[in-house]
Amino acid sequence: MPATRKEKVGMKEIAEAAGVSVMTVSAVLSGVGRVSDARKREIISLAQRMGYRRNAAARLLKSKRVADLGLLIFEKEALIRENAVFMDMTVQFMRECTRNNIHFQLEWFDCYRNREELPQMLTSGLVGGLLIAGAPANAAKRFIEKDLALPYVALGENGRFSVTFDSDDRMRQAIYYLTSLGHENIGLVNGPSELSAFRHYREVFDATLKELSLLRPDTLYIENHPADDFQTEVNQHLACFLGVPNRPTALLVHSGLFTKALISGLFRAGVRVPEDVSVICYETVDWEVEKFVPSITAIEFRLEDLVVAGVRMVRELLDGKEVLHPNFTVSPAFTKRGTVCPPKSF
Repeated sequence: MPATRKEKVGMKEIAEAAGVSVMTVSAVLSGVGRVSDARKREIISLAQRMGYRRNAAARLLKSKRVADLGLLIFEKEALIRENAVFMDMTVQFMRECTRNNIHFQLEWFDCYRNREELPQMLTSGLVGGLLIAGAPANAAKRFIEKDLALPYVALGENGRFSVTFDSDDRMRQAIYYLTSLGHENIGLVNGPSELSAFRHYREVFDATLKELSLLRPDTLYIENHPADDFQTEVNQHLACFLGVPNRPTALLVHSGLFTKALISGLFRAGVRVPEDVSVICYETVDWEVEKFVPSITAIEFRLEDLVVAGVRMVRELLDGKEVLHPNFTVSPAFTKRGTVCPPKSF
C-alpha cells in the first residue's frame, strides 16, 4: 500500500517554519515581491523540502506574458454591498475591458477585518496589471508600498500613477449656486476626517465660504462615520441639525445613501426639503440620486470617465510606454434637481 499522503502544505506553514510573515512567503513564491536573494533561496528550499506545490495556473503563467487586468477594491465588509460608487465602478470596469477584449478579474477586500492578510490578486500572479480603488491599510498597504511589483493605477486616491476626480470646482460651484439663490448659512455633513478626501472637502468648503465672507463661528459641521450603526448616525445628525440655534438654510451632504436617509428624517421631523432647507449631495453617482422623491441636486461621479482613463494608463504601463500624465484628473458633474430653492426669507 502506498504511504499516506501528508496534509497539503500551505504558505502559512512555510511562514511559521521560516520565521517570516505569510506576506513574505507569498511574495517569494509568486515572484512579485522585493525580497533578498538569500532569503528567497532559503524560503524556496524550505518550501520544496516541506512538499509545497504551486497551483497549475501559477505554473502555466511562467510560459506567457500575463495581460489580464484586475480591479481590486478595498472597503470595509459592512459597506461593500451599500457603496454605489464602487458598484458602478465595477460595472464600468467590466464594460471597458469587454469593449477592449481584455480578460479581467475582480476582487473586494476588507483590510480592516483581515489586518494581516493579503488579497489574492496581489500575490496570485494571475493578472499583469491592477486598478486599485478604496484605501488599502495594514498588511495590504505595506505590501503595495514596498513589495508589489505589478504595475498599478490608483482610482480615486492619490498615488504615483492615479486617476482621481477633481471635485474642487464642483464643490465651489455648488456653494456659489446656493449663495446666488440667497443662502448665507450653509452647513456641511462630511465623511470621516481620518480619510484625506474628506479632509480636503472640508478645506475647499471653508475656503469658499471664507472667500464669500460666509464662514461663521457657528458654521455647522457634522462628521459622519458610515461604517458605524447607520440609524444611530442618522438620528444623531438630525438631532444636531435640529438643535442648533441658528439652523442652516442649506446643507452639503456626502453619500447618496446617507443623503436620502437624512432627507427622510427631516420630513419626519416636519422640516421640508427644499422649502425649509436645501440639500446638495456629493460623493454619489447619478442613478443613486435620481431615484428618490424629490430627486436630489448633486455633485456626481462619472465612473466611466475614471475607469476608461485608468485602464488606458495601466495598459501603457504594461506596454512599457511613457505615461505623460501620471496623475490624471477628471471632473464630476453638477446636476440641479429638486432639493434646492431660495431660502424662505429671501
